[in-house]
Amino acid sequence: MKQLSILFRGTLDFPFPVSGAFALCLLLLASCGGDDSSDEGYAAIESASFTFDETTPANNAVRVIANTGWQVFWTPESAAVRVEPASGSGNGVFYVRDMPKGASVQVGVRAASGKTSGKPVTVTRAADAVGVTLSVAPAELLYDPASPASNVVTVTTNASWKAACPNSALKFSPASGTGSTTITIADAPAGQRTTLTVTAGEGSGAKTATCVIVRNPETPVETVFSLDFGNGAGGVWAGANQEWKTQTGTGASTVTYAVNNVRINNDNYGSAGKYSGASGKAYAKMFYNASTDYFVIQDISLPAGQTNFTLAFGAIFPADDVSLTVSADGAVWKPLVYTGASAYNTWTGTTVGFTLAQPVPKLWIRLAPTGTERAYGLNFDDIRLTTGGGGQQVDLGTGAGLRWAELPSNFETPSSDQFVHTTWTTTVSGGKRVRNYTYCYDKRRHNPVWVAYPHHRCYLEGSGRSDEPWAADPALPETQQAKIYPSSAGDVYQYWVADLVTGRYGSGYWSRGHLCMSRERPGKGLEINMQTFRPTNIAPQAAEPSPFGKIWGNIEEAISGGAIPADTLYIVAGCYYENDGWVQKDASNNGALSSLSKDCVMPTHQFKMAVRKKTVQVGKPIQECTADELETIAFWVETLTTSAATEKSQLGQFIVPISEIESKMRMKFFPGIPDAAKSRAGTLSAWY
Repeated sequence: MKQLSILFRGTLDFPFPVSGAFALCLLLLASCGGDDSSDEGYAAIESASFTFDETTPANNAVRVIANTGWQVFWTPESAAVRVEPASGSGNGVFYVRDMPKGASVQVGVRAASGKTSGKPVTVTRAADAVGVTLSVAPAELLYDPASPASNVVTVTTNASWKAACPNSALKFSPASGTGSTTITIADAPAGQRTTLTVTAGEGSGAKTATCVIVRNPETPVETVFSLDFGNGAGGVWAGANQEWKTQTGTGASTVTYAVNNVRINNDNYGSAGKYSGASGKAYAKMFYNASTDYFVIQDISLPAGQTNFTLAFGAIFPADDVSLTVSADGAVWKPLVYTGASAYNTWTGTTVGFTLAQPVPKLWIRLAPTGTERAYGLNFDDIRLTTGGGGQQVDLGTGAGLRWAELPSNFETPSSDQFVHTTWTTTVSGGKRVRNYTYCYDKRRHNPVWVAYPHHRCYLEGSGRSDEPWAADPALPETQQAKIYPSSAGDVYQYWVADLVTGRYGSGYWSRGHLCMSRERPGKGLEINMQTFRPTNIAPQAAEPSPFGKIWGNIEEAISGGAIPADTLYIVAGCYYENDGWVQKDASNNGALSSLSKDCVMPTHQFKMAVRKKTVQVGKPIQECTADELETIAFWVETLTTSAATEKSQLGQFIVPISEIESKMRMKFFPGIPDAAKSRAGTLSAWY
């Protein structure tokens, strides 16, 4: 080892006092350095470990002893530490300016050579003091005696707490606790606002929060609708008899009914004595065909602002046998969960409470079989709707924000040449105001683009076809629609020139083809049928010898010619214009033109498509169905076809996926249903 006198060539000059131990460390470092030409620089921390001072930055200084350049480092490296300066040369000082609260870090220095001398210093910073936290939700609670699960106040805190209310009529539990929990409101005074105060912590650090509990005044029970089916003749069909319509109640004067396959009985097997409150008079017997049978009470007027109701009725069936649904307008139905008879053919009184999400002016109630076959029918009696009670929440917002399922995508934004309009009508016996059909009419071509309409049993209440009531559509100027109707008595100029037809087949003419069929809207001399005879619902279709009429008739038969399901069927029919050179004059008679004749572009192809649910799901909008729950079909036919496939069994030749027609028409059909349902071709067996 060399003598110290050889190591130190001059005086070591430190800017601050050096401890004896640290001086010894320096001597040892020097003694291990080899000869003068190979001495390594050194850097080390002289300060001791300390606690970060939040108020006096000077107390966060760290002293460095070095004879070379140095760099500050710390562990863990991920800690958010800030020092000034972060490097230096020779003896010096740096300051810890910032570091994570509640953390400890090891701070050291290393020489420019990378060598670390001495030990790092530990710097610790205290965490912030945590005070009492408290929140109470909701700020205001509407107490609902019919829904105990909703009468809950949530307390969120990190401390012990107590709850109190100066009004002893407010009953709640628990009244105290530690940490976050819930308080259940067991009772609240009717017609009053009471305040529940929660206090967390003690002394000056305590915090308080409140929840106002509101309970509406109790209102007397009001009978809105009651039907005991009277005491008239039994063994009669409800659709052909009026004696059973004995409805009473504050909302009964506006009520109408829609029934199918329901019989009124009045015999020894009535409901008398079978359950509490039974009338013991006539009762209804519904059969079990899910696709055809139903009993609907329409347009019960509800008290303004009322949302809580109780529905009671007697029944011999379990709940699985009959669906119970309600609606605000007969368009969208929502289910009510109820408990029926514990065993079939046992008269039982059932009560179901429900709460409307928002008040509605009218209520519809529907009973429909689910398809379970029952030997003695599905009997029910004594239907009674009263205010009060409440329970399961039902949202009867009309349509629940859904557009009519049959409307194509350009319904709201047609092109400048197109006019879209909905024709409304009234059902024949039910008197319900409904849409008849919606059309998109091409004002330049003077022919329709599409006609879209729903189909349901309510449209079939009438009978017969009107005596050719051809007339202009009052919603559109006559100059913008084909004149295929008489303008006055004796006017025979109401047809198209037939050059295209005779040129293809040698003879024939353009017939006036209904897109929404006349027989889908029966009612001789009535608005519902007469509206179908307007140009906006008519496509030019080649008459015989063209095979088009037979093919199109088969298509109509496949889609709506059979039994109409209880659920709605949605249909769109229309025209495709591939060649705007296909022009014929309207307002003609056997080729002779009138002063009103104008050019009409004729369609090169025509289509018809439909969608329905595979099984009846009353109350479920078709837009909420999966692709597997839906049945679709679409047909595409040349207007001047020469196909020989005129038998029903050959109709499959014209079936295409709806998506293919969407591509040609450049629009979406049934835009609310899954694309998977529209990309597959339908099958005749599912429709015929």
